[in-house]
Amino acid sequence: MNKIYFGMCLHFHQPIGNFDNIVERAYQNCYKSFLDVFERYPDIKMAFHFSGCLLDYFEDNHPDFLDRVKAMVDRGQVEIIGGGYYEPIFISIPEKDRAGQIKMMTEYIKKRFKQKVQGMWTPERVWSPELSKDFNRAGMKYSILDDEHFIMAGLKEDELFGYFTTGEKGKEIAIFPSSKKLRYMIPFKMPHELINYFKQVGAVNDRPLLTYGDDAEKFGEWPFTHDWVYKQGWLNKFFEELMKNKDWLETIKFSDYLVGTEHCSVPTKKIKIPEASYQEMMEWSHGSWMNFLKKYPETNHMASKMHYVSEKINGIEHGAWSIERKKLALRELYKGQCNCAYWHGVFGGLYLYHLRKAIYEHLINADKIADEMLHKDKKDWEDIKKVDLYKDKTKSFIIESNNFSIYIDPQRGGIIRELDYKPLSINLVNSLARHEEEYHKKILAKMGQSSDPNVVRTIHEDIKAVDPGLKDKFVYDKYIKGCLVDHFISENVTIDDFIDLKYEELGDFVNASYKAKIELDKITLTRKGKVGGKTIAIIKGIKLKGKSQIEIEYSLKNLSKGTIDAIFGVEFNLTMPYLNSDRYNYSTGDKILSNLNEKGSVSETSSFSIKDSGKELDIDFTFSKKPENIWYFPVKTVSQSERAYELNYQSSCILPRWNAKIPSCKQVSFSIIWSFLRKIC
Repeated sequence: MNKIYFGMCLHFHQPIGNFDNIVERAYQNCYKSFLDVFERYPDIKMAFHFSGCLLDYFEDNHPDFLDRVKAMVDRGQVEIIGGGYYEPIFISIPEKDRAGQIKMMTEYIKKRFKQKVQGMWTPERVWSPELSKDFNRAGMKYSILDDEHFIMAGLKEDELFGYFTTGEKGKEIAIFPSSKKLRYMIPFKMPHELINYFKQVGAVNDRPLLTYGDDAEKFGEWPFTHDWVYKQGWLNKFFEELMKNKDWLETIKFSDYLVGTEHCSVPTKKIKIPEASYQEMMEWSHGSWMNFLKKYPETNHMASKMHYVSEKINGIEHGAWSIERKKLALRELYKGQCNCAYWHGVFGGLYLYHLRKAIYEHLINADKIADEMLHKDKKDWEDIKKVDLYKDKTKSFIIESNNFSIYIDPQRGGIIRELDYKPLSINLVNSLARHEEEYHKKILAKMGQSSDPNVVRTIHEDIKAVDPGLKDKFVYDKYIKGCLVDHFISENVTIDDFIDLKYEELGDFVNASYKAKIELDKITLTRKGKVGGKTIAIIKGIKLKGKSQIEIEYSLKNLSKGTIDAIFGVEFNLTMPYLNSDRYNYSTGDKILSNLNEKGSVSETSSFSIKDSGKELDIDFTFSKKPENIWYFPVKTVSQSERAYELNYQSSCILPRWNAKIPSCKQVSFSIIWSFLRKIC
């Protein structure tokens, strides 16, 4: 039997912001359970990659786990490979941060495991050719990508039993191709079937290397796998088979393979690997991970804010920092680059508010530390900037103070895209629009709402039932769910019509471009548009008022000869710190109306509030001109996770509505005072 080499790398990761109980469940069901078995097989060699998110958790909660891993490193059983500490998609972050994240991980591994890092984990295997020089410059010798990358580079599946080099001369890095076939077999096929596959490969290849690199969570944390892998003994049987056949099947560490003696350590060939990822990611992202920035404006904004904070931190002169404060600022920034909340595939990702909340929390923390350096001689300060935030040659505006950051987008409806309340490090406009997803067809088919046989055949068989309440939730927004979205609608439109988008916009202001300028201490946005064919101008001003208020001024001027008669609504979408918790209630005056999970309407009031029974943060609206009524309702999206299809609470929509019956050449003006009361210091 030909000698066969088998390189394994397990990737251990949990997102920044994941709930502690979920991480602990993964620890008990998967990480600890895996080590309990693996420790009994010291002759089986393997590589581990831990994201910094998990390393931090282990250090705080289970340092003994890391001690056990170090013992395996010391006896030569395990190799720890590096990467970006907080698991960023490298091509989506600034080059300087790539180097910083890799350095942070390298230094941690050297200190904790007393090992020099030689290999890199590429998060989500999102590769771009320029990464080879970044990895090489950081001292890395190799990384692991999927075989899909090599097939896209022009190779065939039966050529991928070794390793390859890529990159410019002098900046190369070795790349091991992880087998998709093995990803689908481990741990789902019987161990003897894997051995048979190894034999088949060995029968037609001379001393081949097979590489397997995949998520450790498949070994106990994925649905139904704990019982299969541990209680039914799959992992024990797999390791027993490896040991039984060790005379011809040798497990090997990747760094050893590169400098091997008995095996051939020469690369198969040098190739150019195009931008790619694993096959499923290529499908979700339509060919490039960066397409998520186009598909989801929420991702694009979050990434743009991350770049803005990075530029601010890295733009401060080195001598202006204390070493510890800059380290803390960079750590917070790097946490805000964790990839999971920036995209969506089979896992909740972007759809999960608590993951987005954590990203913003860390980016705001980093921003606050940078501002401490920039305004260290001022107790209270305020600044207004015009920036090309989205790198699309359009200008956005940011109003910043020690308490707030307000991100205003003139090009997309003159809306507030982000509102950071810095005392709590929370973005209060952290909503997600209702986007159409391919898997929605599967849900509709499951409910009998689709007759497409291709869709019906692709329904996940493990989903036995779908909540019938989902069938009315497939509504897709045509605009970003921010604040100050300007609507003109008919008085006949009901709240349900508005929620379900079964109405017509009488104006052309939603998603439209506004002119914007800085006027002293405020941003003024102006647009001339049409309502029912008649010309109208909207002028809205946004400014800070004291330490805890935002003042919004509106002026609607009829520039046509006839009377304009419509309902004018200003849409706010808010995400409270604990979102749909039962601690929040809508109220007017002393009257409680409902909790955030309910829809409703209130009339003839000059004030409207979200009250927090947890006594942390209240939000109040005061109107100089009473609205005819105020609609309020939850915004919910339908998303897919590894366990189920889910209805996710995204934001609380508040829509004050005025009767805009405006005669020719007349105008209506009013102001909204938006107050934020923090109850606990």
